[in-house]
Amino acid sequence: MPISCPAPPRSKASTPRFVNAVLVVALVAVALPGAAEPLLPARILDVHDARFVSEQALVARLVHARYRLLGEIHDDPAHHAIRGRLLEAIAGAGVHPAVVMEQFDLDHDDALRVAQQSGATAEQIAEAGALDRKGWQWPLHEPIIGAALAAKLPVRAGNLSRSALFEPEATLAANASLRARFDSARWTAGQARKLRHDIVVDHCGQLPENIVPRLVLAQRLRDAAMAQALVDDATPDGAILIAGNGHVRRDLGVPVDLDAGAGGAAAIVSVGFVEVESAKRATPAFARTLAKRYAAFDYIWLTAPIARPDRCAVFRR
Repeated sequence: MPISCPAPPRSKASTPRFVNAVLVVALVAVALPGAAEPLLPARILDVHDARFVSEQALVARLVHARYRLLGEIHDDPAHHAIRGRLLEAIAGAGVHPAVVMEQFDLDHDDALRVAQQSGATAEQIAEAGALDRKGWQWPLHEPIIGAALAAKLPVRAGNLSRSALFEPEATLAANASLRARFDSARWTAGQARKLRHDIVVDHCGQLPENIVPRLVLAQRLRDAAMAQALVDDATPDGAILIAGNGHVRRDLGVPVDLDAGAGGAAAIVSVGFVEVESAKRATPAFARTLAKRYAAFDYIWLTAPIARPDRCAVFRR
């Protein structure tokens, strides 16, 4: 099921209408069919073991990883609140990783560093990082930044700017480490087809054919940039990535580009956040169904859906 999450929309004043349409639709929830029962307290699935686990068990795994990749559906407040709590728990265990955020462009990373050195608040961090407040619906991500600042975890930028993505070859030529990471990724024709399919489906099958390759390349470049930022900014305790579900999945996202060092794949923990209309009882059969559907993650955290307009309506205007 497609769950890629490209960057959110900019205001109409600065972005063509069609680009707005493309990006608005990316804020997509993933729903599961099920009986009309409330979601049970068992809400965190260990995908590899196909069993529900406690929040404490997940935190323990995150504490001992080097790279913790925490996904989101961009406009869901619960996902940001939960991840803020996870940052508090990780720091409370005595480890202090860097927090690399998709929401900040790398062009503003130096400004983020300076702001933190001066004791900035979450609001001032957003200002220093030139956060697209409308696109990212600030203050949705404030709980994450606030938790990082309170725990004295460095907040770093991870994303490429839109201008960098307009000239991808120039961007790669200007950054040798990014070029090397992008070129060395184990990327197959099958992965390319899957990513292309997911992007087309996420945009309701309405993308002009000539736009699709550009969006696929943009997604891959962003993933490579975030992987490089995780490596560059990691403290002795590693790093945490805050990004959309599509960026944290193992098969198509940042892990494809991330060299985890001696720890290999085990040094990476990927957590996807999934909205669920309703759920059956947390039986082994239900856990296996979820594990098969979300095999691209190590864990998935189930939350209730939020109300939002028809994601495909923008294409029917």
